[in-house]
Amino acid sequence: MSTTLANARIQLSKEIGDYWASTTTSSGSTTTVVDTALKAKTNDWISDAPQEMYDLITSGTYDQEERKISSLDITTGTLTTLAHGGTIGSGITYEVHRMFSASDKRVALVQACKTAFPAIYRKIISTSKTMRNWLRDPDFEDDWTSSAANTYWIAATSTQAKNTTAPYFTRGVTSLKLTTAAGSSYQSNTQNTDLNQLAGQDVTFKAWIWSDTASDTRLQIYDGTTTTYSDYHTGGSAFEELSVTATIKSSPSVIRFSLVRGGAASTVYMDDARVFGPHFGKVYIGDLNLANNLPHSVEYSSVSMQNYEVWQPVYRWEVDTDGYLLLPDTVQDYMLRIKGVGYLDFLTSGASSTAWTATVDIDSPQLLILTAEAIIFLFTQLVLPNYTSGDRDAFAKILQYWQAELKDRINKFGMVPPPARSNWGL
Repeated sequence: MSTTLANARIQLSKEIGDYWASTTTSSGSTTTVVDTALKAKTNDWISDAPQEMYDLITSGTYDQEERKISSLDITTGTLTTLAHGGTIGSGITYEVHRMFSASDKRVALVQACKTAFPAIYRKIISTSKTMRNWLRDPDFEDDWTSSAANTYWIAATSTQAKNTTAPYFTRGVTSLKLTTAAGSSYQSNTQNTDLNQLAGQDVTFKAWIWSDTASDTRLQIYDGTTTTYSDYHTGGSAFEELSVTATIKSSPSVIRFSLVRGGAASTVYMDDARVFGPHFGKVYIGDLNLANNLPHSVEYSSVSMQNYEVWQPVYRWEVDTDGYLLLPDTVQDYMLRIKGVGYLDFLTSGASSTAWTATVDIDSPQLLILTAEAIIFLFTQLVLPNYTSGDRDAFAKILQYWQAELKDRINKFGMVPPPARSNWGL
């Protein structure tokens, strides 16, 4: 269930009567778009109204280019615009935006993702966290800024990628993939300052590793002086749990946990990475995008590896101001299931994006709440003192209509709120 930003733009445009999409019928120039369908328009369809009017090219070499329109010749069906990057040829799809530009609508839709909360929201159920685990994004579900870059895991020489192809993960639906040149992927105290607290401590680094090459892949702990390795993966093209234990020196120059590939020919996957040491009674949840970083419920499972059926509530949890979930000592090395709601956003590969191909996790009819919020945002700009009093009065009446329409849509299509926040035992 998702909608692209482009389709949300189209829905918004249709609702305010500002939708025209067609295909050019002959080649124009850098400053003209030619379409015989425009001959059916009136002379003042493109006019000197207070709003500036724009075209948006939606295919071909100049896809996504947006230019101000200066005039329309209905005799030939020719729009004259500011210069595009080149000639707009025949058979090119385009849109005309006469009330608000496509870029204006984009800004409004992105803004509406926040202002429409909590009538519409992103449902969050995360099983990516493990109690007492010192690592951030240990199962590679949450913190990819692109398909090749993770906030907390850094590639060195090898090529790192986000993998969502089954069966190459053990927990959730994502793992880390390493290929090409020999190298590593690591998390250190630079990416995760919590690791500084492991100075002078005994630690164990575990992870589920898949490798297709024997004597090639292993785990590593490094403190700037001493390097300690796990045994090699057997290379049997299956997941194996590797483990390495070391004592971090009392004043380390670095604290680093790495997956290391020895050769350039292997393909390697890592999932469910864990570092255990002294008791770590908190789990960072600031990367789950929960509204105000507050879950509605926290549960745990003492069974690892894909068994998500038996969950028990965690009692007496709290969340501090830094985004850490504070848990009682009774919860040991267990998987956590954290449920809550978050603000919607348009995403590409899990990262916030304003590309027209970015998607938001709602569909119709909840999309109608988002577009109504966006329309209110747009018309609010028009009642500001940028226009004559007569224009502002007209826009104010439209704004009042959409404010009432939004309330009606929320009553009809608003998402059911989650159960009341439970913090058992307090």
